[in-house]
Amino acid sequence: MTSEYGRQDHFVNKSEVVEMTALGDSEHTLEDAPGEDQTVFKSTFDDTRQMKRMGRHQELVRHYRLFSMVSFIGMATASWERTLYQITPALRDGGLPQLIWSNLWIFAAFTPVAVSLAEMSSMAPIAGAQYHWVSEFAPEKYQKLLSYLTGWTSTLALQSALATGTFLIGTLVQSIIIIHNPEYSYTNWHATLLVIAAVVVSVLVNIFCSRSLPYWQNPVFAANILAYFGFIIPVWCNAPRATTEQVWTKFENSGGWSTMAIAILVGQLPAIQSQTGIDGAAHMSEEVRNASSSVPKVMLSVFGINLILNIITVLTLTYHMPDVPAALADSTTYPANWVLRRSMSDNWLTVLLAFQCIFLLFSTFAYLAAASRDLFAFARDKGLPFSPWLCKVDQKRKIPINAYYFSGIFSSLLSLIYIGSPVAFYAVGSLLCCAIMQCFFFSISCVLWRRIYHPETLPHAHFSLGKYGVPINATAVVVVAWSFFWAFWPQSYPVTAEGFNWSVAIFVPTFVLAFMYYFLKGRHEYEGPVVLVEGRNKPHSS
Repeated sequence: MTSEYGRQDHFVNKSEVVEMTALGDSEHTLEDAPGEDQTVFKSTFDDTRQMKRMGRHQELVRHYRLFSMVSFIGMATASWERTLYQITPALRDGGLPQLIWSNLWIFAAFTPVAVSLAEMSSMAPIAGAQYHWVSEFAPEKYQKLLSYLTGWTSTLALQSALATGTFLIGTLVQSIIIIHNPEYSYTNWHATLLVIAAVVVSVLVNIFCSRSLPYWQNPVFAANILAYFGFIIPVWCNAPRATTEQVWTKFENSGGWSTMAIAILVGQLPAIQSQTGIDGAAHMSEEVRNASSSVPKVMLSVFGINLILNIITVLTLTYHMPDVPAALADSTTYPANWVLRRSMSDNWLTVLLAFQCIFLLFSTFAYLAAASRDLFAFARDKGLPFSPWLCKVDQKRKIPINAYYFSGIFSSLLSLIYIGSPVAFYAVGSLLCCAIMQCFFFSISCVLWRRIYHPETLPHAHFSLGKYGVPINATAVVVVAWSFFWAFWPQSYPVTAEGFNWSVAIFVPTFVLAFMYYFLKGRHEYEGPVVLVEGRNKPHSS
Protein backbone atom coordinates (compact mmCIF):
# COMPACT_ATOMS: atom_id res chain seq x y z
CA MET A 1 0.00 0.00 0.00
CA THR A 2 1.42 3.44 -0.89
CA SER A 3 0.75 6.39 1.36
CA GLU A 4 -0.23 9.92 0.47
CA TYR A 5 3.44 10.86 0.22
CA GLY A 6 4.58 8.01 -2.01
CA ARG A 7 5.84 5.85 0.87
CA GLN A 8 5.58 2.11 0.51
CA ASP A 9 4.01 0.68 3.63
CA HIS A 10 4.38 -2.97 2.66
CA PHE A 11 5.45 -5.03 -0.30
CA VAL A 12 3.78 -7.88 -2.09
CA ASN A 13 5.07 -10.60 -4.36
CA LYS A 14 4.63 -10.61 -8.10
CA SER A 15 1.51 -12.74 -8.00
CA GLU A 16 -0.41 -10.19 -5.98
CA VAL A 17 -2.24 -7.17 -7.24
CA VAL A 18 -0.96 -4.02 -5.61
CA GLU A 19 -3.40 -1.31 -4.64
CA MET A 20 -1.76 2.07 -4.49
CA THR A 21 -2.82 5.61 -3.75
CA ALA A 22 -2.00 8.44 -6.11
CA LEU A 23 0.46 10.93 -4.70
CA GLY A 24 -1.24 13.80 -2.92
CA ASP A 25 -4.74 12.34 -3.52
CA SER A 26 -5.77 9.82 -0.91
CA GLU A 27 -9.12 9.20 -2.61
CA HIS A 28 -7.78 8.17 -5.98
CA THR A 29 -6.52 4.62 -6.43
CA LEU A 30 -5.59 2.48 -9.37
CA GLU A 31 -4.69 -1.14 -9.87
CA ASP A 32 -1.00 -1.72 -10.28
CA ALA A 33 -0.61 -4.72 -12.52
CA PRO A 34 2.37 -7.03 -11.98
CA GLY A 35 5.44 -5.65 -13.66
CA GLU A 36 4.16 -2.08 -13.84
CA ASP A 37 7.58 -0.79 -12.77
CA GLN A 38 9.00 -2.32 -15.93
CA THR A 39 6.18 -1.55 -18.38
CA VAL A 40 4.97 1.88 -17.23
CA PHE A 41 7.88 3.36 -15.30
CA LYS A 42 10.64 1.60 -17.32
CA SER A 43 12.48 0.47 -14.21
CA THR A 44 15.03 -2.32 -14.30
CA PHE A 45 15.14 -5.06 -11.69
CA ASP A 46 17.93 -3.24 -9.86
CA ASP A 47 15.95 0.02 -9.89
CA THR A 48 12.95 -1.73 -8.36
CA ARG A 49 15.15 -3.40 -5.75
CA GLN A 50 16.77 -0.08 -4.80
CA MET A 51 13.44 1.70 -4.46
CA LYS A 52 12.12 -1.15 -2.34
CA ARG A 53 15.15 -0.96 -0.06
CA MET A 54 14.50 2.75 0.47
CA GLY A 55 10.78 2.15 1.08
CA ARG A 56 9.66 4.07 -2.00
CA HIS A 57 7.16 3.37 -4.74
CA GLN A 58 8.12 4.36 -8.28
CA GLU A 59 6.17 7.46 -9.36
CA LEU A 60 8.31 9.03 -12.09
CA VAL A 61 9.15 7.45 -15.45
CA ARG A 62 12.76 6.43 -16.08
CA HIS A 63 13.18 8.06 -19.48
CA TYR A 64 16.92 8.68 -19.17
CA ARG A 65 19.79 6.35 -19.91
CA LEU A 66 23.50 6.82 -19.32
CA PHE A 67 24.40 8.97 -22.34
CA SER A 68 21.26 11.10 -22.32
CA MET A 69 21.84 11.86 -18.62
CA VAL A 70 25.48 12.78 -19.28
CA SER A 71 24.20 15.25 -21.88
CA PHE A 72 21.47 16.42 -19.50
CA ILE A 73 23.94 17.26 -16.70
CA GLY A 74 26.46 18.61 -19.19
CA MET A 75 23.83 21.08 -20.37
CA ALA A 76 22.65 21.81 -16.81
CA THR A 77 26.15 22.82 -15.72
CA ALA A 78 26.80 24.72 -19.01
CA SER A 79 30.47 24.68 -18.08
CA TRP A 80 32.12 26.81 -20.73
CA GLU A 81 29.32 29.40 -20.92
CA ARG A 82 29.19 29.94 -17.16
CA THR A 83 33.00 29.99 -16.92
CA LEU A 84 33.15 32.77 -19.51
CA TYR A 85 30.88 35.07 -17.57
CA GLN A 86 31.81 34.49 -13.93
CA ILE A 87 35.51 35.41 -14.07
CA THR A 88 35.27 38.99 -12.74
CA PRO A 89 35.98 38.18 -9.04
CA ALA A 90 39.09 36.20 -10.01
CA LEU A 91 40.41 39.00 -12.22
CA ARG A 92 39.98 41.54 -9.43
CA ASP A 93 41.49 39.32 -6.75
CA GLY A 94 44.46 37.61 -8.32
CA GLY A 95 44.46 38.64 -11.97
CA LEU A 96 45.10 36.38 -14.97
CA PRO A 97 47.17 33.73 -13.12
CA GLN A 98 44.36 33.38 -10.60
CA LEU A 99 42.00 32.14 -13.33
CA ILE A 100 44.32 29.30 -14.25
CA TRP A 101 45.82 28.26 -10.91
CA SER A 102 42.59 28.45 -8.90
CA ASN A 103 40.75 26.29 -11.41
CA LEU A 104 43.56 23.74 -11.42
CA TRP A 105 43.79 23.44 -7.64
CA ILE A 106 40.02 23.51 -7.13
CA PHE A 107 39.42 20.73 -9.67
CA ALA A 108 42.16 18.67 -8.01
CA ALA A 109 40.74 19.37 -4.55
CA PHE A 110 37.19 18.52 -5.59
CA THR A 111 38.07 15.12 -7.04
CA PRO A 112 37.52 13.45 -3.61
CA VAL A 113 34.25 15.36 -3.32
CA ALA A 114 33.05 14.15 -6.72
CA VAL A 115 33.87 10.49 -6.05
CA SER A 116 32.30 10.69 -2.57
CA LEU A 117 29.06 12.02 -4.06
CA ALA A 118 29.22 9.37 -6.79
CA GLU A 119 29.52 6.60 -4.22
CA MET A 120 26.57 7.89 -2.17
CA SER A 121 24.47 8.17 -5.33
CA SER A 122 25.25 4.51 -5.98
CA MET A 123 24.35 3.50 -2.42
CA ALA A 124 21.06 5.43 -2.43
CA PRO A 125 19.98 6.61 -5.92
CA ILE A 126 17.04 8.81 -5.00
CA ALA A 127 15.77 12.30 -5.86
CA GLY A 128 16.30 13.61 -2.32
CA ALA A 129 20.05 13.00 -2.64
CA GLN A 130 21.92 14.97 0.05
CA TYR A 131 19.22 15.20 2.71
CA HIS A 132 18.35 11.51 2.18
CA TRP A 133 22.02 10.54 2.53
CA VAL A 134 22.30 12.57 5.74
CA SER A 135 19.22 10.84 7.12
CA GLU A 136 20.43 7.36 6.20
CA PHE A 137 24.08 7.75 7.25
CA ALA A 138 23.98 10.15 10.23
CA PRO A 139 23.86 9.00 13.87
CA GLU A 140 20.22 8.15 14.54
CA LYS A 141 19.71 10.68 17.31
CA TYR A 142 20.87 13.51 15.01
CA GLN A 143 19.57 12.36 11.62
CA LYS A 144 16.18 14.00 11.88
CA LEU A 145 17.40 17.56 12.49
CA LEU A 146 20.50 17.33 10.29
CA SER A 147 18.63 15.91 7.31
CA TYR A 148 15.85 18.48 7.77
CA LEU A 149 18.30 21.38 7.67
CA THR A 150 20.08 19.83 4.69
CA GLY A 151 16.78 19.51 2.86
CA TRP A 152 16.10 23.22 3.29
CA THR A 153 19.56 24.33 2.18
CA SER A 154 19.57 21.89 -0.73
CA THR A 155 16.30 23.40 -1.90
CA LEU A 156 17.76 26.89 -1.48
CA ALA A 157 20.89 25.93 -3.44
CA LEU A 158 19.07 24.52 -6.45
CA GLN A 159 16.56 27.34 -6.57
CA SER A 160 19.43 29.85 -6.44
CA ALA A 161 21.24 28.05 -9.26
CA LEU A 162 18.11 28.26 -11.37
CA ALA A 163 17.89 32.02 -10.79
CA THR A 164 21.55 32.66 -11.69
CA GLY A 165 21.24 30.74 -14.97
CA THR A 166 18.23 32.71 -16.14
CA PHE A 167 19.88 35.96 -15.04
CA LEU A 168 22.82 35.23 -17.32
CA ILE A 169 20.44 34.82 -20.27
CA GLY A 170 18.86 38.21 -19.56
CA THR A 171 22.15 40.07 -19.28
CA LEU A 172 23.58 38.44 -22.41
CA VAL A 173 20.55 39.64 -24.38
CA GLN A 174 21.33 43.12 -23.05
CA SER A 175 24.95 42.64 -24.15
CA ILE A 176 23.77 41.98 -27.70
CA ILE A 177 21.76 45.21 -27.61
CA ILE A 178 24.76 47.20 -26.33
CA ILE A 179 27.02 45.84 -29.07
CA HIS A 180 24.69 47.23 -31.74
CA ASN A 181 23.45 50.25 -29.79
CA PRO A 182 26.17 51.72 -27.54
CA GLU A 183 23.70 54.34 -26.32
CA TYR A 184 21.52 51.70 -24.69
CA SER A 185 21.45 52.06 -20.91
CA TYR A 186 21.77 48.91 -18.83
CA THR A 187 18.30 49.05 -17.23
CA ASN A 188 17.86 46.62 -14.35
CA TRP A 189 14.17 45.98 -14.84
CA HIS A 190 14.80 44.98 -18.46
CA ALA A 191 17.03 42.15 -17.26
CA THR A 192 14.42 41.11 -14.69
CA LEU A 193 11.71 40.89 -17.36
CA LEU A 194 14.00 38.76 -19.53
CA VAL A 195 14.70 36.48 -16.56
CA ILE A 196 10.99 36.01 -15.90
CA ALA A 197 10.39 35.29 -19.60
CA ALA A 198 13.11 32.61 -19.56
CA VAL A 199 11.60 31.08 -16.42
CA VAL A 200 8.10 30.96 -17.95
CA VAL A 201 9.42 29.27 -21.09
CA SER A 202 11.35 26.75 -19.00
CA VAL A 203 8.32 25.84 -16.91
CA LEU A 204 6.11 25.41 -19.98
CA VAL A 205 8.69 23.29 -21.79
CA ASN A 206 9.24 21.05 -18.77
CA ILE A 207 5.51 20.47 -18.39
CA PHE A 208 4.31 20.11 -21.97
CA CYS A 209 7.46 18.56 -23.47
CA SER A 210 8.38 16.34 -20.53
CA ARG A 211 8.28 13.15 -22.57
CA SER A 212 10.38 14.47 -25.43
CA LEU A 213 12.90 16.35 -23.25
CA PRO A 214 15.16 13.30 -22.74
CA TYR A 215 15.50 12.85 -26.49
CA TRP A 216 16.77 16.42 -26.99
CA GLN A 217 19.73 16.06 -24.69
CA ASN A 218 22.32 14.31 -26.88
CA PRO A 219 21.91 16.46 -30.03
CA VAL A 220 21.74 19.71 -28.02
CA PHE A 221 24.85 18.83 -26.03
CA ALA A 222 26.68 17.91 -29.23
CA ALA A 223 25.67 21.27 -30.75
CA ASN A 224 26.88 22.99 -27.59
CA ILE A 225 30.33 21.42 -27.99
CA LEU A 226 30.45 22.50 -31.66
CA ALA A 227 29.57 26.07 -30.65
CA TYR A 228 32.47 25.92 -28.20
CA PHE A 229 34.87 25.73 -31.13
CA GLY A 230 33.09 28.74 -32.61
CA PHE A 231 34.33 30.58 -29.53
CA ILE A 232 37.91 29.36 -29.09
CA ILE A 233 39.07 29.27 -32.73
CA PRO A 234 38.43 32.96 -33.57
CA VAL A 235 39.94 34.03 -30.26
CA TRP A 236 43.18 32.09 -30.75
CA CYS A 237 43.44 33.29 -34.36
CA ASN A 238 42.55 36.99 -34.00
CA ALA A 239 42.62 38.34 -30.42
CA PRO A 240 45.61 40.25 -29.01
CA ARG A 241 47.99 38.17 -26.92
CA ALA A 242 49.14 38.53 -23.32
CA THR A 243 52.67 37.60 -22.34
CA THR A 244 53.48 34.31 -20.64
CA GLU A 245 54.52 36.23 -17.54
CA GLN A 246 51.14 38.00 -17.39
CA VAL A 247 49.29 34.71 -17.75
CA TRP A 248 51.17 32.54 -15.26
CA THR A 249 52.95 34.70 -12.68
CA LYS A 250 51.71 38.32 -12.67
CA PHE A 251 49.19 38.18 -9.83
CA GLU A 252 47.23 41.36 -9.12
CA ASN A 253 45.46 42.64 -6.02
CA SER A 254 42.81 45.06 -7.27
CA GLY A 255 40.46 44.30 -4.39
CA GLY A 256 42.48 46.21 -1.81
CA TRP A 257 43.33 43.26 0.43
CA SER A 258 46.22 43.54 2.88
CA THR A 259 48.15 40.67 1.30
CA MET A 260 48.27 38.95 -2.06
CA ALA A 261 47.58 35.60 -0.36
CA ILE A 262 44.20 36.78 0.94
CA ALA A 263 43.33 38.26 -2.46
CA ILE A 264 44.10 34.92 -4.15
CA LEU A 265 41.99 32.97 -1.65
CA VAL A 266 39.06 35.37 -2.04
CA GLY A 267 39.37 35.20 -5.83
CA GLN A 268 38.93 31.43 -5.98
CA LEU A 269 35.12 31.76 -5.71
CA PRO A 270 34.48 31.41 -9.50
CA ALA A 271 36.47 28.17 -9.52
CA ILE A 272 34.47 26.87 -6.55
CA GLN A 273 31.20 27.84 -8.25
CA SER A 274 32.23 25.75 -11.27
CA GLN A 275 32.02 22.64 -9.05
CA THR A 276 28.29 23.01 -8.46
CA GLY A 277 25.82 21.16 -10.63
CA ILE A 278 27.03 17.58 -11.06
CA ASP A 279 24.86 16.55 -8.10
CA GLY A 280 21.89 17.27 -10.36
CA ALA A 281 22.32 13.73 -11.66
CA ALA A 282 21.56 12.41 -8.17
CA HIS A 283 18.34 14.45 -8.01
CA MET A 284 17.26 12.87 -11.31
CA SER A 285 18.03 9.32 -10.07
CA GLU A 286 14.40 8.21 -10.02
CA GLU A 287 14.20 8.87 -13.77
CA VAL A 288 17.43 7.13 -14.82
CA ARG A 289 17.55 3.45 -15.74
CA ASN A 290 20.00 1.36 -13.72
CA ALA A 291 20.45 4.43 -11.55
CA SER A 292 22.77 2.87 -8.99
CA SER A 293 25.38 2.19 -11.68
CA SER A 294 24.53 4.92 -14.22
CA VAL A 295 24.32 8.00 -11.97
CA PRO A 296 27.88 7.67 -10.55
CA LYS A 297 29.21 7.30 -14.11
CA VAL A 298 27.28 10.41 -15.14
CA MET A 299 28.64 12.50 -12.29
CA LEU A 300 32.26 11.52 -12.87
CA SER A 301 31.97 11.80 -16.67
CA VAL A 302 30.57 15.34 -16.47
CA PHE A 303 33.20 16.23 -13.85
CA GLY A 304 35.90 15.19 -16.35
CA ILE A 305 34.24 16.91 -19.32
CA ASN A 306 33.83 20.13 -17.35
CA LEU A 307 37.48 20.00 -16.29
CA ILE A 308 38.59 19.97 -19.93
CA LEU A 309 36.15 22.66 -21.07
CA ASN A 310 36.88 24.86 -18.06
CA ILE A 311 40.68 24.77 -18.32
CA ILE A 312 40.71 25.38 -22.08
CA THR A 313 38.28 28.28 -21.60
CA VAL A 314 40.38 30.04 -18.94
CA LEU A 315 43.58 29.46 -20.93
CA THR A 316 41.91 30.99 -23.98
CA LEU A 317 40.76 34.04 -22.03
CA THR A 318 43.97 34.64 -20.12
CA TYR A 319 46.23 34.41 -23.16
CA HIS A 320 44.08 37.00 -24.95
CA MET A 321 43.46 39.57 -22.23
CA PRO A 322 46.59 41.75 -22.13
CA ASP A 323 44.71 44.68 -20.56
CA VAL A 324 42.79 43.45 -17.52
CA PRO A 325 41.51 46.89 -16.35
CA ALA A 326 40.10 47.57 -19.83
CA ALA A 327 38.42 44.17 -19.87
CA LEU A 328 36.87 44.78 -16.46
CA ALA A 329 35.54 48.13 -17.72
CA ASP A 330 33.83 46.63 -20.81
CA SER A 331 30.44 48.23 -21.47
CA THR A 332 28.68 44.85 -21.32
CA THR A 333 30.08 44.35 -17.77
CA TYR A 334 31.58 41.02 -18.86
CA PRO A 335 35.40 40.91 -19.36
CA ALA A 336 35.00 37.89 -21.65
CA ASN A 337 33.09 40.05 -24.12
CA TRP A 338 36.10 42.40 -24.26
CA VAL A 339 38.13 39.47 -25.61
CA LEU A 340 35.39 38.33 -27.99
CA ARG A 341 34.90 41.83 -29.44
CA ARG A 342 38.60 41.91 -30.39
CA SER A 343 38.56 38.54 -32.09
CA MET A 344 35.46 38.64 -34.30
CA SER A 345 33.04 40.97 -36.04
CA ASP A 346 29.98 42.31 -34.25
CA ASN A 347 27.74 40.15 -36.42
CA TRP A 348 29.64 36.96 -35.61
CA LEU A 349 29.71 37.91 -31.93
CA THR A 350 25.96 38.42 -32.03
CA VAL A 351 25.50 34.94 -33.49
CA LEU A 352 27.76 33.44 -30.83
CA LEU A 353 25.98 35.24 -27.98
CA ALA A 354 22.59 34.23 -29.40
CA PHE A 355 23.64 30.58 -29.45
CA GLN A 356 24.94 30.91 -25.90
CA CYS A 357 21.54 32.26 -24.82
CA ILE A 358 19.83 29.31 -26.49
CA PHE A 359 22.14 26.81 -24.80
CA LEU A 360 21.72 28.54 -21.46
CA LEU A 361 17.96 28.28 -21.94
CA PHE A 362 18.36 24.52 -22.45
CA SER A 363 20.55 24.56 -19.34
CA THR A 364 17.65 26.18 -17.49
CA PHE A 365 15.31 23.44 -18.73
CA ALA A 366 17.60 20.84 -17.19
CA TYR A 367 18.28 22.72 -13.97
CA LEU A 368 14.57 23.34 -13.46
CA ALA A 369 13.92 19.62 -13.78
CA ALA A 370 16.60 18.79 -11.18
CA ALA A 371 15.46 21.55 -8.81
CA SER A 372 11.85 20.42 -9.03
CA ARG A 373 12.81 16.80 -8.24
CA ASP A 374 14.71 17.92 -5.15
CA LEU A 375 11.70 19.99 -4.07
CA PHE A 376 9.30 17.13 -4.80
CA ALA A 377 11.38 14.66 -2.79
CA PHE A 378 11.70 16.85 0.30
CA ALA A 379 7.98 17.64 0.21
CA ARG A 380 7.28 13.91 -0.14
CA ASP A 381 8.95 13.49 3.25
CA LYS A 382 6.84 16.35 4.68
CA GLY A 383 9.83 18.64 5.03
CA LEU A 384 8.25 21.84 3.69
CA PRO A 385 5.14 23.95 4.17
CA PHE A 386 2.36 22.88 1.77
CA SER A 387 4.11 19.54 1.24
CA PRO A 388 1.01 17.66 -0.02
CA TRP A 389 0.63 20.22 -2.83
CA LEU A 390 4.34 20.45 -3.67
CA CYS A 391 4.85 16.69 -3.94
CA LYS A 392 1.79 16.01 -6.04
CA VAL A 393 2.62 14.08 -9.24
CA ASP A 394 0.50 14.56 -12.34
CA GLN A 395 -0.84 11.09 -13.05
CA LYS A 396 -0.95 11.64 -16.82
CA ARG A 397 2.52 13.05 -17.37
CA LYS A 398 4.14 11.44 -14.30
CA ILE A 399 5.93 14.67 -13.34
CA PRO A 400 5.72 16.92 -10.23
CA ILE A 401 3.99 19.86 -11.91
CA ASN A 402 3.39 21.87 -8.74
CA ALA A 403 7.11 21.73 -7.94
CA TYR A 404 7.70 23.32 -11.37
CA TYR A 405 5.25 26.09 -10.59
CA PHE A 406 6.86 26.84 -7.24
CA SER A 407 10.40 26.83 -8.71
CA GLY A 408 9.34 29.21 -11.45
CA ILE A 409 7.67 31.61 -9.03
CA PHE A 410 10.60 31.50 -6.60
CA SER A 411 13.16 32.27 -9.35
CA SER A 412 11.03 35.11 -10.65
CA LEU A 413 10.76 36.61 -7.18
CA LEU A 414 14.54 36.33 -6.71
CA SER A 415 15.06 38.21 -9.98
CA LEU A 416 13.10 41.16 -8.55
CA ILE A 417 16.04 41.76 -6.19
CA TYR A 418 18.05 42.88 -9.23
CA ILE A 419 15.72 45.84 -9.79
CA GLY A 420 16.51 47.26 -6.37
CA SER A 421 20.12 46.12 -5.98
CA PRO A 422 22.25 44.37 -8.64
CA VAL A 423 24.93 43.82 -5.98
CA ALA A 424 22.48 41.95 -3.75
CA PHE A 425 21.38 39.78 -6.67
CA TYR A 426 25.00 38.96 -7.60
CA ALA A 427 25.25 37.44 -4.12
CA VAL A 428 22.81 34.72 -5.26
CA GLY A 429 25.79 33.04 -6.96
CA SER A 430 27.67 33.00 -3.65
CA LEU A 431 24.47 31.79 -1.98
CA LEU A 432 24.38 28.80 -4.33
CA CYS A 433 27.99 28.06 -3.45
CA CYS A 434 27.70 28.25 0.34
CA ALA A 435 24.35 26.38 0.43
CA ILE A 436 25.53 23.47 -1.70
CA MET A 437 28.82 23.26 0.22
CA GLN A 438 26.87 22.94 3.46
CA CYS A 439 24.88 20.08 1.90
CA PHE A 440 28.06 18.37 0.71
CA PHE A 441 29.65 18.83 4.14
CA PHE A 442 26.75 17.27 6.05
CA SER A 443 26.24 14.34 3.67
CA ILE A 444 29.92 13.38 3.25
CA SER A 445 30.59 13.84 7.00
CA CYS A 446 27.72 11.48 7.77
CA VAL A 447 28.85 8.74 5.40
CA LEU A 448 32.38 9.12 6.82
CA TRP A 449 31.01 8.70 10.36
CA ARG A 450 29.07 5.58 9.39
CA ARG A 451 32.02 4.18 7.47
CA ILE A 452 34.19 4.49 10.59
CA TYR A 453 31.74 3.39 13.30
CA HIS A 454 29.15 1.19 11.58
CA PRO A 455 30.55 0.09 8.19
CA GLU A 456 28.34 -3.01 8.19
CA THR A 457 25.25 -0.80 7.81
CA LEU A 458 26.42 0.88 4.60
CA PRO A 459 24.33 -0.31 1.64
CA HIS A 460 25.93 -2.08 -1.31
CA ALA A 461 27.22 0.26 -4.02
CA HIS A 462 28.08 -0.55 -7.64
CA PHE A 463 30.58 2.28 -7.38
CA SER A 464 32.42 1.83 -4.10
CA LEU A 465 35.47 3.58 -2.65
CA GLY A 466 36.31 0.44 -0.70
CA LYS A 467 39.30 0.65 1.66
CA TYR A 468 40.08 4.16 0.38
CA GLY A 469 36.72 5.48 1.53
CA VAL A 470 37.84 6.96 4.85
CA PRO A 471 40.78 9.06 3.56
CA ILE A 472 38.83 10.15 0.48
CA ASN A 473 35.74 11.15 2.48
CA ALA A 474 37.88 12.91 5.11
CA THR A 475 39.69 14.91 2.43
CA ALA A 476 36.37 15.81 0.81
CA VAL A 477 35.00 17.10 4.14
CA VAL A 478 38.01 19.40 4.57
CA VAL A 479 37.68 20.70 0.99
CA VAL A 480 33.99 21.58 1.24
CA ALA A 481 34.46 23.17 4.68
CA TRP A 482 37.27 25.31 3.21
CA SER A 483 35.09 26.27 0.24
CA PHE A 484 32.12 27.06 2.48
CA PHE A 485 34.28 29.46 4.51
CA TRP A 486 35.51 31.46 1.51
CA ALA A 487 32.09 31.58 -0.18
CA PHE A 488 30.96 34.29 2.26
CA TRP A 489 33.84 36.69 1.71
CA PRO A 490 33.33 40.03 -0.09
CA GLN A 491 35.30 40.76 -3.23
CA SER A 492 37.04 43.93 -2.03
CA TYR A 493 38.34 45.68 1.07
CA PRO A 494 37.42 47.91 2.83
CA VAL A 495 33.93 46.46 2.72
CA THR A 496 31.14 48.74 1.51
CA ALA A 497 27.45 48.16 0.93
CA GLU A 498 28.14 47.72 -2.79
CA GLY A 499 31.03 45.31 -2.20
CA PHE A 500 29.43 43.31 0.60
CA ASN A 501 28.69 39.64 -0.03
CA TRP A 502 24.96 39.63 0.66
CA SER A 503 24.65 35.83 0.45
CA VAL A 504 24.98 35.68 4.23
CA ALA A 505 21.86 37.86 4.48
CA ILE A 506 19.88 35.12 2.72
CA PHE A 507 21.63 31.96 3.92
CA VAL A 508 21.54 32.71 7.65
CA PRO A 509 17.86 33.78 7.76
CA THR A 510 16.95 30.65 5.77
CA PHE A 511 18.82 28.50 8.28
CA VAL A 512 17.09 30.29 11.16
CA LEU A 513 13.70 29.91 9.47
CA ALA A 514 14.36 26.19 8.98
CA PHE A 515 15.19 25.84 12.69
CA MET A 516 12.07 27.73 13.73
CA TYR A 517 9.76 25.80 11.41
CA TYR A 518 11.33 22.54 12.54
CA PHE A 519 10.71 23.17 16.24
CA LEU A 520 7.26 24.66 15.70
CA LYS A 521 5.89 22.13 13.22
CA GLY A 522 8.45 20.18 11.25
CA ARG A 523 9.56 17.88 14.08
CA HIS A 524 5.98 16.72 14.50
CA GLU A 525 5.59 15.78 10.81
CA TYR A 526 9.07 15.09 9.45
CA GLU A 527 10.71 11.81 10.44
CA GLY A 528 13.49 11.57 7.88
CA PRO A 529 13.57 9.05 5.02
CA VAL A 530 15.70 6.60 7.03
CA VAL A 531 12.56 5.38 8.83
CA LEU A 532 11.47 3.80 5.53
CA VAL A 533 14.80 2.12 4.74
CA GLU A 534 14.81 -1.66 5.08
CA GLY A 535 16.59 -2.80 8.21
CA ARG A 536 16.88 0.71 9.62
CA ASN A 537 13.42 1.28 11.13
CA LYS A 538 14.74 0.67 14.63
CA PRO A 539 17.29 3.11 16.02
CA HIS A 540 20.84 1.88 15.84
CA SER A 541 22.92 2.50 18.93
CA SER A 542 25.56 5.16 18.44
